[in-house]
Amino acid sequence: MKKKIIAMLLVSVFVAACFAGCAKKNDTKATESESVPVESAQNTESEEVTGIRAHVDELASEVDYNGKSFVYMGGQSVNFPTKEEETGEITSDALYYRQRDIVSLFGVDWENVNLEGSEEAKQSMIDEVMAGGDSYDLVNGFVRSVGRPTLNAGVLREVQDLETIDLDQIWWNQSIRTNYSLRGKLYFLMGPINVYNYLDTHVVIFNKRVTHMFGINDADIYQSVKDGKWTIDKMFAFAEAIPENGTGKGVYKYAYPEGLPFLFGAGYTITHFDEDGVPYVESTLPREYSDLADKIVPVFADPAKSAFENPKNKEDFEEKYGMTVEDLFNSDLALFMFPETAAAQYMRSYDVPFGILPIPKLTEGQSEYYCSASSWSTGAVYILKTARDVEMISRITEAMAALSQIYVKDAYYDKLLKAQSIFDLESAEMLDIIFSSKIYDMADLYCGGDIDNLGDYIKILVNGFTYDNSNLASDYRANARIVAMNIKEMMRTLDNN
Repeated sequence: MKKKIIAMLLVSVFVAACFAGCAKKNDTKATESESVPVESAQNTESEEVTGIRAHVDELASEVDYNGKSFVYMGGQSVNFPTKEEETGEITSDALYYRQRDIVSLFGVDWENVNLEGSEEAKQSMIDEVMAGGDSYDLVNGFVRSVGRPTLNAGVLREVQDLETIDLDQIWWNQSIRTNYSLRGKLYFLMGPINVYNYLDTHVVIFNKRVTHMFGINDADIYQSVKDGKWTIDKMFAFAEAIPENGTGKGVYKYAYPEGLPFLFGAGYTITHFDEDGVPYVESTLPREYSDLADKIVPVFADPAKSAFENPKNKEDFEEKYGMTVEDLFNSDLALFMFPETAAAQYMRSYDVPFGILPIPKLTEGQSEYYCSASSWSTGAVYILKTARDVEMISRITEAMAALSQIYVKDAYYDKLLKAQSIFDLESAEMLDIIFSSKIYDMADLYCGGDIDNLGDYIKILVNGFTYDNSNLASDYRANARIVAMNIKEMMRTLDNN
């Protein structure tokens, strides 16, 4: 039943949803069925959406839980509706619709437990399992601050073999089994079921007023992506239309670049796996890493080309340039910026048209694009080891994930597209490419302490691919030894649990 996402069909659903939303504003009292964007546009419902609804209906037709409690807990408020009703806020309403459909189809009594913090969520999970309880059916949280410590504490259930969870479906990220399994065991589920799936993805955005000023054709940029020719060199070539900003009073080619997403964009990963499925990192800097750093650092670290802060000099961007990086970009002082997809939300307050692009390939010969999840904000859902009604939990989790492909995805496409002053159809196609090429890396689990510390290993990679690659090989070698010890300890803890 796995289907390829068809961009233009999604756009038609999106446009119909927008018109439905506008009509609703003119009604003094809209009915519940009228409130659902996709349902209010039945005649334009895509084949994909029809198939998803059929899958969820099939899951629900086999059971009736007759008011049994289903408790959804977590420490990320963005994953909960703001109220148990429609509010007009697009993401909150999407989560409400998802919850409403689950209650209606499965007959459960749904309860949200929003603890408003990763530390509290993590500790509640550990305490619950240590007490032998099953108060929580499904939990959401950041991988670094919730997933890793609860995995190490031995409180998470394996999910790869749960009967009703079909990891081949489009609503589960296809990178997780490859890059997040430990000896073939998977403890985290990732996809649009956690809203951060649409917030944590590295992208490139470009300022359309700047392209107009310097005669760069927006259509050519988009077409290079669609033709599979959007590479690092192609990005550099488009930026060549802008003179170097030696005085600091002109326009920069790049605003606050970070090189590490380009490592993933080239098809490389930090973590590798041995024949037993145990993660490892190379003990010495791989040659392809070095070659890539040699290619991008001279550009990203050139003050005539890039606006950036150098951590070695302890420079603060705002003090250095007199404005934030967002203000710089939105003041038409930079062509390219490299945020996460969450940036599109706060950029709605700026009056600047911008285009969204995937992280570029290394070469045209590369088979596909790769857009990495941020180490800061990767989100997942989890099932506790002491959960008793695993059949119900896994069935509803699968249905939640499938419905998220309709409601949550539609909501975030809406947000990301509406973030622009000028809507263009190409952006929908770009988002399809970006989210279908999303990848994760196991380094989130063994690097750093809590969410405020990416770890020395990640830091040297960030610096070595962005600002200064002169000591990258030696710094890498020293930190790789520490990483190897951390992995060994992580696997020992996991085996003991």
